[in-house]
Amino acid sequence: MTSRVQDRHPREKGQGLTEFALVVPVLLVVAFGLLDLGRAFFAVITISNAAREGARYLTQHPDDNIPDEYGTTFAGTKQVAAAEAQGSFINLTPSNVTVSYCLDADEFEGCDSGYPVIVQVSYNFDLVLGWIFPGPIALTRSTQMMVP
Repeated sequence: MTSRVQDRHPREKGQGLTEFALVVPVLLVVAFGLLDLGRAFFAVITISNAAREGARYLTQHPDDNIPDEYGTTFAGTKQVAAAEAQGSFINLTPSNVTVSYCLDADEFEGCDSGYPVIVQVSYNFDLVLGWIFPGPIALTRSTQMMVP
């Protein structure tokens, strides 16, 4: 009795190895693509939380738009938003945070009560598959809250 392996044609012996070699790169790209997708969702959640914390700080400290000794406005809001992302492998700096709206009748008295403030956080997300897909992806999230 002969086994099935001996019945194969000599050219069919490497067929499985060839198919495996053709499928493995596709599977690796899919696996790393899923990894990038998960990392991107994590980054979006992190910058959303940072924008929320910045807006919450600004509603509790509406005088944060008054320039400090260095002439910077919203320094506390930007610092709080950037600090929210610490420890999450998303490196935010105060330059990633912008306060795009804070209505005020007198610009040096703070944000007026009853008006909204909008804090926006931007982040450039680098892909693991950067050699396949071009450059970093710009992620932006904003939060709007009312000054009590």
